[in-house]
Amino acid sequence: MNPNRILIVDDEERNVKLVKGMIMSEPYEVATASCGQEALDQLETNPPDLVVLDVMMPDIDGFEVARRLKQDETTRHIPILMVTALMEKEHRVKAMEVGADDFLSKPVDRTELLVRVKSLLRIKSYHDRVLASSEQIKSKNAELERLEQTKEELTHMVVHDLMNPLSVISMGLDLLMFDQLNYNEEQKKTMQQCHHNCDELKRMIQNLLDIHKMEDGKLEPDSKPIEIGTLIENLMEAFQASAEYNQVELEFDTPGTESRACVDEMLMKRVISNLISNAIRHTPPFGKVKVGIAGEQANGSLKLSVSDTGDGIDPQYHDKIFERFEQMKLKRSGAKVGSSGLGLAFCKMAVEAHGGSIWVESDGGGSGSTFCLSMPTDNDSRDATPQGIG
Repeated sequence: MNPNRILIVDDEERNVKLVKGMIMSEPYEVATASCGQEALDQLETNPPDLVVLDVMMPDIDGFEVARRLKQDETTRHIPILMVTALMEKEHRVKAMEVGADDFLSKPVDRTELLVRVKSLLRIKSYHDRVLASSEQIKSKNAELERLEQTKEELTHMVVHDLMNPLSVISMGLDLLMFDQLNYNEEQKKTMQQCHHNCDELKRMIQNLLDIHKMEDGKLEPDSKPIEIGTLIENLMEAFQASAEYNQVELEFDTPGTESRACVDEMLMKRVISNLISNAIRHTPPFGKVKVGIAGEQANGSLKLSVSDTGDGIDPQYHDKIFERFEQMKLKRSGAKVGSSGLGLAFCKMAVEAHGGSIWVESDGGGSGSTFCLSMPTDNDSRDATPQGIG
């Protein structure tokens, strides 16, 4: 390990020799400069670990040398020990203001000088280690970001390519279902379930693609006033086969009046589809999934809910289940939650992109879960702060 290098700056040769003699009793490498400009030149070409700097010099005084040293990003971390015969308080204050780390008064006491030098060099050593660690962390972070970007691009490419074979399978099932007269009831039911599972896979793939777009800010809702009740009725019909296969009762609690919301119809359809699909999947046989519309709320929003009679979700996980891939971590810890978490992550991002909010109500005690979402009823609501009601 190389010895610490100390630069002594003083225009009087006698003072330089005196300070150098005191310092040389320790294993330091010592360099000298007889004026401010010479010191600045050395600092630029061969920066030391510490500068012992006299204040009173003819060309550039010590205050100015210290100021330039601390303004330069490459040398500002080098500690400065100012040595001066000036005893007035304002001179000491000025020394600190220009960046001096410590100061000594002339005549210099050897013991005091060595104590100050060791202390400042120790601080410099700590700083260097922290700086080196920081650079390593930055380098590792940059590499992690690069790898994450590569992973995201690869995932996006693979997910996008999955759509092609899945579409072929789905179209093949559609063709087979045209000839249902030749199938018995069990075969029809199996085919319908296969078709539903294809739709489920498409929805999961689309969730991944849209989450990627939303994170990049490339997916904006095309919001228009639509009748939510009609949209839900159509979805309930589409999920009927899946519900029957899982022996789950589907129920839509209509408000009895028109329920309009200003949303992107396709995105909202997929949000509600995700919630219904999750509810069916986590409801035991002979249970019930209930979809409801509470009508317009006091804050000018429309509240929808999807309830199931499954195990429920412990309150400690209510926020985490909406985070991307968080459900997989929770499942490994033994928590009873969803599948991959992509569906709920997509729901949260899509709902919040509309200016709405989504939350879950459940005590986790086997009494089921209710997923609620609040959506704006008009365009002006999108500019307001979402107010979810827990």
